[in-house]
Amino acid sequence: MKVVRRDLVPNGPGSVKMIPVDSDDLWSVYNLIATGDSVMARTVRKVLRETAGGRDAERITLKLEIKVEAIDYDKEGSILRIRGKNILENEHVKIGAFHTLELELHRPFVLRKDIWDSLALDVLQQASDPGASADLAVVLMQEGLANILLVGKSMTSTRSRIETSIPRKHGPAIAGYEAARACYGPKHVEIAHERMAVQTLLITDDLFRNSDIATRQKYVNLVNSVKDSGGTAHIFSSMHVSGEQLAQLTGIAAILRFPLPDLEDIEM
Repeated sequence: MKVVRRDLVPNGPGSVKMIPVDSDDLWSVYNLIATGDSVMARTVRKVLRETAGGRDAERITLKLEIKVEAIDYDKEGSILRIRGKNILENEHVKIGAFHTLELELHRPFVLRKDIWDSLALDVLQQASDPGASADLAVVLMQEGLANILLVGKSMTSTRSRIETSIPRKHGPAIAGYEAARACYGPKHVEIAHERMAVQTLLITDDLFRNSDIATRQKYVNLVNSVKDSGGTAHIFSSMHVSGEQLAQLTGIAAILRFPLPDLEDIEM
């Protein structure tokens, strides 16, 4: 990702002008943009012009800024579609009119946020630093099923799927750890963290896409707190197999430093 201009306050408002140069960058942008942000870019729109013979349709290039309401990533076509209402005065598009911007490779755009929290800054840093990405091997286990996955910056691939019938007294486990060394659900994870037991936090990006700023900030704070306590945090994409499977387990889980068997007695 090429960052052309950066004008922001950490944990405050600001904007960044950037140019995606490969498909990994578009994937990073997908994880960076949230509902309520605004995106400004050039776009093509069909307009009607009065002529001597009546009306003619003409496609013209405009600069629009929209308030984000929906985001769709087409990884096959390497296009990111941002839908929302126009907020930039324009003779051809009224303020408040719906429009879809298509963000493509090598085309600059500006992203504005009311709050550039630590999560957004981390995504921006990783996208603009070629050496920041690293692969991660993950095994997600449910009762009788294990998926071995390789997680890269823009792609998750399933390397092996193992199914078997294993009687279990406890709930789901994470590879290499007994059930008492793994917990699921916001309440159990928060309690485990309060007891300084979280070694690795696993969380889906859907939890950060909440339009409620307080809810998003809650999970951002949890990620930061786990890191400050010496733990690690891995964010999984809801568009990948790993994220889908984690979402089935409430979207948040943790590998613990030591067993907490009494968590099972606490209502989720």
